[in-house]
Amino acid sequence: MDTAIFTLKKNMTAVLNSVEYDFSNSPVEGINRRIKSLKRSCFGFRDLDNFRKRIVLIRS
Repeated sequence: MDTAIFTLKKNMTAVLNSVEYDFSNSPVEGINRRIKSLKRSCFGFRDLDNFRKRIVLIRS
């Protein structure tokens, strides 16, 4: 319990900001997760241009 209270006190400004504002970085994190899973599943592309095209297809 002491560790949880210490962590809360250490990050108090971030916790208060997350309660007060509706901003979130979850859309960006979702895009990053999709790109990383694409990299893992494809085992490399012939060139970087093909990889960029696949990223554009994922985002649409």
